[in-house]
Amino acid sequence: MKITSVKTKLISVPFKAPIRVSTLSLAKRDAIIVEVETDEGVTGMEYIPVLGRGSETIKACMDHDIADLLIGEDPLYRNKIWEKLWWALNMIGRKGIAMYGISAVDVALWDLAGKLQKTSIHKMLGPYTNQVKVYGSAGFMSLSEEELVEEAEGVVARGFKAFKMKAGFPDLRIDLKRVTAVRKALGPDIDIMVDVNQGLDVPAAIQFGRELEKLGIYWFEEPVPADDMIGHAEVARALDIRITTGETEYSRYGFRELIDRKAGDILMMNLRAGGITEVVRIANMASAHRISVTPHLAWELQNQIYAAITNGTYIEYMDWYDDWFEDVPQIKDGMATVWDRPGHGLKFREEIVRQYAVE
Repeated sequence: MKITSVKTKLISVPFKAPIRVSTLSLAKRDAIIVEVETDEGVTGMEYIPVLGRGSETIKACMDHDIADLLIGEDPLYRNKIWEKLWWALNMIGRKGIAMYGISAVDVALWDLAGKLQKTSIHKMLGPYTNQVKVYGSAGFMSLSEEELVEEAEGVVARGFKAFKMKAGFPDLRIDLKRVTAVRKALGPDIDIMVDVNQGLDVPAAIQFGRELEKLGIYWFEEPVPADDMIGHAEVARALDIRITTGETEYSRYGFRELIDRKAGDILMMNLRAGGITEVVRIANMASAHRISVTPHLAWELQNQIYAAITNGTYIEYMDWYDDWFEDVPQIKDGMATVWDRPGHGLKFREEIVRQYAVE
């Protein structure tokens, strides 16, 4: 079997209203869809979410710098292809655009292999469980305090046992008031995560973190700029609350530095960190240090990975892409069930692709 073509599409769907976090606002949700076709008629598909700017640049990189490197390769040789792309793209960086492309190709190859073998990615990886805990991720800063509490209560009413909200206002007293209101509304038995999206400096993060500890917050996410690993480590040392970081990191080398610096208690991985192949490597490396891992975005695909590793914790549920697919895995009572379909089992709705494709 040989790869004969690689096709990409850019899909861009606007939010009903812009959403705000401490460091940026988002008006749309983009994704690059990649299809890897073979001479035996089996096609692997992946979509890689892109938030903010850069989606057209990522697509151009895939079309002009990656696609031709795959032609003629055996798609089952995933590790070989990963290494080939890693070194071929060396001069344009180990992070960012190049890794988006490598990651998208890697997941498409896993999907292709699952379709060929008529088994799920979950089973190819080796199952650990068939259900994973899910938290509802919402609570953006664009909401008023009343809207925030109403949204949090709605998430719990749907059966979720955990809720994540955003913080990072210039006045931390506003954040503390909002978190306190959510804790009061949800009670002591619901886990609450607070994400400031890199919006604080070290002293403010420590000050805020101590207040979060009093409220029994489950984790404190990206308290300082992601590139400030020393700062993250300082915050982690000063606080008892779990520090979660890694959302904007790439490859096992980046995560190795986070681990070595003791920059976090939980590592958060996007699929853009290197695809399934690299995410599993990172999870195993973290496991050797007794560190838990959690995914960012793409819950409907990532649940297959996190049900196959031993050190996963909650996975993040955001409904931003649910309506793009014909159906998604079931979530009930705060647990996502892994379905048993070839590959990742996801199929895009044709009308979404037609309506929102960017030519």
